[in-house]
Amino acid sequence: MQRRAAAAGRSLARPSLGLPRDPDRRRPPMTIHRRGLGLLLAGAALPLPALAQPRPAGKPLVHAIPADIASLDPADIRSQQDQEIGCNVYERLVTFKFDLQPNGTLQADPVEVVPQLAESWVVEGPVITFRLRRDVRFFPTGNPMTSEDVRYSFERLTRIAGNGRNQAGIAGIFKAEQIEAPDPYTVRITFTDNLGTPTAIPVALTSMKFQQFAILDSVEVKKHATAEDPWAGQWLQRNLATTGPYTIHSRTTNQQLELRAVPDHWSGTKPAFETVILRIRGNADLVSLIRGGVVDYAAEGLTGRQYDALAAAGFPVLHGNTPSILRLHMAMDKEPFTDPRVRQAMLYAIPHDRIIRTALAGRGKRQVCFFNAEDITCNDSFARYSLNLDRARALLKEAGKEGITFDFWYSSALPYNNDIAILIADSLKQIGVTATLKPTPALQLLDAVRARINGVDQGMSGMLLNEGVIWLNDPSTLANLAVASKSPTAGVSNWARYSDPEADDLHTKYRNSADAPARKVAYQRIQDKLAEAAGTANPLVMLGRTIVTSPSITGVTFSQDPYARYVYLKPKA
Repeated sequence: MQRRAAAAGRSLARPSLGLPRDPDRRRPPMTIHRRGLGLLLAGAALPLPALAQPRPAGKPLVHAIPADIASLDPADIRSQQDQEIGCNVYERLVTFKFDLQPNGTLQADPVEVVPQLAESWVVEGPVITFRLRRDVRFFPTGNPMTSEDVRYSFERLTRIAGNGRNQAGIAGIFKAEQIEAPDPYTVRITFTDNLGTPTAIPVALTSMKFQQFAILDSVEVKKHATAEDPWAGQWLQRNLATTGPYTIHSRTTNQQLELRAVPDHWSGTKPAFETVILRIRGNADLVSLIRGGVVDYAAEGLTGRQYDALAAAGFPVLHGNTPSILRLHMAMDKEPFTDPRVRQAMLYAIPHDRIIRTALAGRGKRQVCFFNAEDITCNDSFARYSLNLDRARALLKEAGKEGITFDFWYSSALPYNNDIAILIADSLKQIGVTATLKPTPALQLLDAVRARINGVDQGMSGMLLNEGVIWLNDPSTLANLAVASKSPTAGVSNWARYSDPEADDLHTKYRNSADAPARKVAYQRIQDKLAEAAGTANPLVMLGRTIVTSPSITGVTFSQDPYARYVYLKPKA
C-alpha cells in the first residue's frame, strides 16, 4: 500500500463520482459463503412469496442496526453506528473507488480514491492542492461550500481530542497552520510527520476518504459555538450541517432513524431509495423480521447458524474479507494480568478453530498479525499462540496463578459475541480459570471502556473482547490507538494500559517516516514485543463482514471501513 501510494508523486485527479468501473476490469469477486451457495441456488426454486413478489415502488429500505448512534460529530465518532451513518449523511473531498463484482456487489479499492467534493487535486511532494466543486450547497441552510468550510472542518480535527485528531495525524495533519485556503475554491495542505517536518505521507490522500474528513457547513456550525464549547461539539453530536446525500428526517431515540435523500443534490443524481429506515432492533427476532420482509439489510445481530438458515431459505448472504478483527485485551495493571505469563496462558487457551467453525459458521479466518494481514509490516508474530492447553497450564503454574477468576467484558449488541465468549470461557475452564461473563449494552460498555482509558473510573478490569476495524493497511493507526502510552494525542483505545518506552520511541520516530525499510523493521520489532507482552489488542480472528439482504435488492458494498452505503443499493429489476 505504501509503495502504491507513494508512487503517485505529482498527479492530477480525473473527475468521477466513484461509480462502478468497467466490470471487465475487476478484482476477484466477493463470494457467497460456500455452505450457503448450494442452498441458495436450490432455494431459488422454492415457492417463497418473499422471493416471488417484486418490490413495491417507493418502499423504504430498512436496515437493522444493533444500537443507537452516540455522536454525529465527525471529529468525535464514538461507535460503529456513528461511522455507519457518517458514510451516508456526510461527504468528503475524495471517496472510495468501487469495482463491480460478478455477483453484483461492489468492492472498494484499498488505496485509490476518486473525487467527491473536490473536482481535482495535484500532489507535489508533501503538498496536495485541491480544487473544489463550485456547485455544492449545504443542506438545509443552502450555504455554498467554500475552501473556508474545508479549512475549518480540518482544523476542528486538530483541535478536538479523540478519534478525529488521531485519524488526522495518521494522514499527516497535526496543526491548523498546515491547511490554507488561498481562494474560495482552492485548499492547500502541507502534510508533515509527527515531528513537524514536511513529508510526503504515503497514506495522506487515501486517508481522506474516511469518516473523520467530512466537510461541515462552517457558517452554521459557528452559530452554535460557545465559550465553553468553542467548536460546537455538543451541537454536532445531535445535528447535521453538511452536503448529503442523505439527511436525518426524524429520530426516535433507541428505536429508529429515518433518512431522506437530500433534494437537488449537487451530483444531479437521486438514490434509488429516497427513504432509509435505520431500525434499532433491540430484542426483536431479527431472523423473523428478515424472513417476513420487514428488514432489508442486516450486517450485525445474527449468529453464524442464523446466517446459514437464511441462506438455506433463499436470502443472499454475502461475506467480504474486510479488516474487521476480533481482539482480546487484558488489564495489565491489575491482577491477575500483571504477569505476562498469565496473559500468554490466556492466548494459548483460545479455541480459534471452534470460534470460526461454531460461532461464525466458517466465515472468518485466524488472524496472526497484530496489524492488518495485508500490511507490509505484518510478520505473523501471534502465530505462536495456537491452542495448547498444556502450555497454558504450565505457564499458570510457573506464575503461581492457578485457579484465577476475572470478569470477561463484551458487547451484548452482537449475538455471536456471546457464542464466542462462551467458547473462550469453556476453554479457560479446562486450565482451571473462571471467566465471569459480562455481556453489556454497547453504549454502556463504551462509557465504561472510556472511563477506564481516561482514568475516570478504575473499577473495570479483567478481560475485554471487542471487534476492531483498522481501515488502512498501515501500522500507524492501531499503534497510535492501542500501543502508544496514553496521552492527549495517543493511546485513546489503550484499555489494557500497555506501556513500553521502546515501543513509544519507535512509533514516534517512524509513525510518518518516508524511510520505508527502517519503518518496516521498527513496526515488526513493536509487533514482536506486543506478542511477548500478550496484553493489548491481541488479534484472534479476521471476522470480515457478513451481510444478509432482501432478495429484492442489489448493490451491496464492501470497503475497508465496512459500512453500508445506501446510494449504491437499489431494487433488483
